[in-house]
Amino acid sequence: MPIDSAASIVVFEHPVIAQDCVDALQVLGFTTTYLPLTEDNVMALMTARPDYVLTINFNQFISQVCELLKIAYLSWVVDTPCYSIYDKAVSQSCSFTFLYDAAIAQRLRSSGVRQVYHLPLAANLDRIGMLQSHSGDPARDVTFVANLTRTEYRTHIMPRLSAATKAHCAQLIDCLDQPCDTFRLAEQIEDSLIDAVMQESGYQLVGDHYLTVAEKLAYLLGREHSWQERINFVNALERRLQVGVYGNTEWHDVIGCYAGHADHFSEMPTIFRTSKINLNLSRSFVEYGLPMRIFDVLSCGGFLVTNDKADLQKLFTADKDLVIFRDVQDLTEICAYYLEHEEQRKAIAEQGRITVARDHTYVARLTNMFTTVQRVRRGDPMPLSRWYA
Repeated sequence: MPIDSAASIVVFEHPVIAQDCVDALQVLGFTTTYLPLTEDNVMALMTARPDYVLTINFNQFISQVCELLKIAYLSWVVDTPCYSIYDKAVSQSCSFTFLYDAAIAQRLRSSGVRQVYHLPLAANLDRIGMLQSHSGDPARDVTFVANLTRTEYRTHIMPRLSAATKAHCAQLIDCLDQPCDTFRLAEQIEDSLIDAVMQESGYQLVGDHYLTVAEKLAYLLGREHSWQERINFVNALERRLQVGVYGNTEWHDVIGCYAGHADHFSEMPTIFRTSKINLNLSRSFVEYGLPMRIFDVLSCGGFLVTNDKADLQKLFTADKDLVIFRDVQDLTEICAYYLEHEEQRKAIAEQGRITVARDHTYVARLTNMFTTVQRVRRGDPMPLSRWYA
């Protein structure tokens, strides 16, 4: 069924993917207005009355305004955790929420949120194709482009905990070293631990309408695990290989191969193209979803090695589009192998680019999004996504 693209839409700014969405919407024929996310611009919806509003990640305030005006509000949630999706506003009749992680979408549905769907991230190959290649750029053996985010647990909670409570939290963090299909750490968190953390640290753990306090603490511990995991993996790799890490300055004091900041639009594509191996480390608290890094690397024709997530099996073919590793030892051996087998490496990188160009563009994703919304508004039931029933 063709989408009703002869419509107006307001898209609110996001630092990375919103412009790619605007480009795709214009290809699809929408009359698109791209605005900074300010209170004045949100309130101006009352006068503009577009047919649709789109944001990257869910915004409770915009949801409420659109509900009042009976405007379809579409949000594409691309972060974990995105605490705003647990607000009761996500269940409003005019809100259609698309999450890049199907596991979270499934749980929200089981909690009674009807208009929530799974939609993976995508790539803008037209934008990538317009960028100039720089043949003089050095080719590193292994490159990891990612920020290292200092966690709330590390800065506000852990320094104030008793030895016993800190040890209990450390045990829970360590258990995340064993990969699991879903992030169910909250099931191991007892009320006594929650009480101890709050009393000793003074940090108020607060849940939400669809988020328990145990789940909130699990996310905080999960973020700490990912902080430690990223450092440990990079340290292990740089002992044997030529590694470059691009990201924020938090990396500077904890690794020896920090290469500085890289702009998402102008510098990252060249890094992905010229690196012999690009690394992805999806965070342990992300259950099924794939980060933007995967689509960015593959759209640039870069060779990608990544840890496993359920969506990889749905969207790509292992050892054909990309390579999946199990643990740090496996990663090191895989990198060493493909550094010695250039033709295999290049063939996989090229097939990954072909697969993204065929199946994982913003035009395809937004067509999927608007087809879903328009069919639901006509009264047709829709599955969680085309990949999950």
